[in-house]
Amino acid sequence: MEMYQHDSARVFRFVLRGALEGRWVQELECAWITATSVLNGKDLDVDTSGLTKIDETGVRLLSRMRESGARLTAAALAESPGLARLLGIPEARPISRNYGMHTRHWRLLSLA
Repeated sequence: MEMYQHDSARVFRFVLRGALEGRWVQELECAWITATSVLNGKDLDVDTSGLTKIDETGVRLLSRMRESGARLTAAALAESPGLARLLGIPEARPISRNYGMHTRHWRLLSLA
């Protein structure tokens, strides 16, 4: 995974690329803890657009970051259901199947 940190006058931003799993979750957590010491009223943004994979510990960490005030963003639709939930993207699930024609119909689920 690649993790970039950008510090400006109003925003501290993490840009994440690759797989957020295993030791990289710990690396991000340590960087986050360090960053909180220099925020001094700045917004904290986490750009998740470049994530290709995320495990449950990664989802939990991003959830904790969000609950503490960080804003999670993504330029593209998240592929991970856990990350999609964190970003507020409704999940889809099949409502009917026609195995003879291999068709599926999808319905968006509300997170409310």
